[in-house]
Amino acid sequence: MSYTFRNTEINNEKASVFETKSLLYLIGKSSSKKEIEFITFDCFNDVSGIDKKGQNIWDIQSKNEGNLNPKKIGRYFFTLFDNSISKLNFKEFIFFTRQLKDDYKIDKSLKVYGFDNFETKTKEKIKNGLIEEIQRVKGKIKDYTTEITKFLDNVLIVEDDTPEQEYLKLITKFKNKSLKTDDFYSTVFKELRDIQSSKKNSLIENETISNVLDVINFNRHLKILDIDTFVICRIIGVEIFKYKSIPLGFFDYVKSLSRDDREDLIQECNSNLSRCLFNKTSNGEFWRVCETIIDYLDTTFSDDVELIYKTKFSSYTPKYSYLKEMTIKYLIALTIEGFK
Repeated sequence: MSYTFRNTEINNEKASVFETKSLLYLIGKSSSKKEIEFITFDCFNDVSGIDKKGQNIWDIQSKNEGNLNPKKIGRYFFTLFDNSISKLNFKEFIFFTRQLKDDYKIDKSLKVYGFDNFETKTKEKIKNGLIEEIQRVKGKIKDYTTEITKFLDNVLIVEDDTPEQEYLKLITKFKNKSLKTDDFYSTVFKELRDIQSSKKNSLIENETISNVLDVINFNRHLKILDIDTFVICRIIGVEIFKYKSIPLGFFDYVKSLSRDDREDLIQECNSNLSRCLFNKTSNGEFWRVCETIIDYLDTTFSDDVELIYKTKFSSYTPKYSYLKEMTIKYLIALTIEGFK
């Protein structure tokens, strides 16, 4: 089994924004979001999700182009189709696009739908566009009729109707999505877009892999937990796992300790937070604790860690052993630093 990367490129900003939207759709809105471990950029397609063992790939072709006619839609289906006939196990094929004309569709209210929701005339034109592109790229010797039918039965069309900041809110695990302003989420979206774009600076054209997870070697990917960490650090306001100093609010808890004991306690708190965030089972609890702290600081700001802990966590029973009292106090102190 092998796969050779073709037609990789560095896209313009307009396309990059749309590709970031498709990334956030995949990990925040799609029915398969919990199965995805890695996101790759401009490798198999514009954006692709991969599970932990590299057994399944979720493929997205994104087109930020208005007024797409059916024939052009068919041509743009080609990359998805080409992956569908590869030896790799592509689990889902998603065409992520701006809103298509209502005249093309049977049920005009749907934003996520299959090929069967297109009107008969539209179907034929899309199919013809795909056939023409297949023949242009692959020639006319092989008949792909069966493969085309199978692909069209499986392709999923997703019409983008969501603002940038709303896509970002989808991947936060806060109950209160308004905990941060839309301007804040828009800024974080742009940062994530820039990270995504920077991942495409390497050259992989004509490179071949023999195993799906070999794609990780090209560093054109992010782990879902990388994205989780990026977002929560922006929300809290400090790089949680890269913070080198002792937060001022935490100093009272370590000032009587020896240097070694002080370093051990900080290391333990960092390790506990890391375990809580990076473990899928406890990840949600990490977000809930963060939300409680941020909500308090938003409404009644205080730099008194002990006060905040007693007010919000005095009766808190940790669901996980590593979310102990001192770890939460350390997180409170870090969050206060971020708010400053």
